[in-house]
Amino acid sequence: MSGVKFIRVSNKLAKLATVARGKGGLAAGEAVKRANVALASLKDASVEIIDDQLALIEQLYGSGNPDRTSLSFDRLYESASQIIDAGGGLPNSGLEEAARAVCELVARSRANNTCDWDAIDVHLATLKVLRSQGQKLTAAQRKTVLQGLSDVTAKRAGEA
Repeated sequence: MSGVKFIRVSNKLAKLATVARGKGGLAAGEAVKRANVALASLKDASVEIIDDQLALIEQLYGSGNPDRTSLSFDRLYESASQIIDAGGGLPNSGLEEAARAVCELVARSRANNTCDWDAIDVHLATLKVLRSQGQKLTAAQRKTVLQGLSDVTAKRAGEA
């Protein structure tokens, strides 16, 4: 066997493993810790967006605004859409689904040329409850709440 010559072939994976083990490399535990910090900052930003949009919705479309009947539903739809986009910041809260129900209510109301402020109030109240308590609810409880929103949407938007 003295005539056999072994040639080591370098590959990209081997180089990466060498870098990770060598000076300046990043241990897996440290990488996970950094990723969790980055995710926490994204969660904080998502929650801030959700809270800002909920406050705006309440200010414009809440029952405390006597001028709400003169407003376009465009801003309500946009705010609900932003809550959907940021909903990952509060996983398992039901907020994304409830915001989709708001969008559905607006779309159906436009299509049927109706406006039911009681239905809007129910949807807004549900958004607030899910923001504060949604993650504490069981999956079955969230499903029940969201099914109720679907029922209100269908009934109040003239489709039941």
